[in-house]
Amino acid sequence: MTWSLDIKGLIGPFSALKFSVRPPHTLDYPREKRQDVAGYRGFHVNNLATCVGCGNCQDICMNEAIDMVKAPGEINRKNASGLIPRIDYGRCCWCGLCVDVCGPDSLRFEGDCIYASPDADSFLYMPKDE
Repeated sequence: MTWSLDIKGLIGPFSALKFSVRPPHTLDYPREKRQDVAGYRGFHVNNLATCVGCGNCQDICMNEAIDMVKAPGEINRKNASGLIPRIDYGRCCWCGLCVDVCGPDSLRFEGDCIYASPDADSFLYMPKDE
């Protein structure tokens, strides 16, 4: 077996240097925010002025990520049950069935989707009021 100098194999790794002068394809996240996309499925928002506490969102949720809890503050006077949805984001798959089945259209998605916490119990999320 004879030894030969492999020029292509020797120079090939240096071809990656061309990427050091190109601008990145990613965002510098804390300083640059992405543009909101219409119809994006972020966190849930519940308009408590129109929520009637019917529980349809809880019934339709296939992951059992929604349970109805006692409302902590003032709610709609038409809300006979006095309950509002609480979402477990550890189980939610953002399918949107709860938003689709909401009769008074009080439950919807917003564009915000970033959440990080070391506490697992903080993923039980009371949807923000509009």
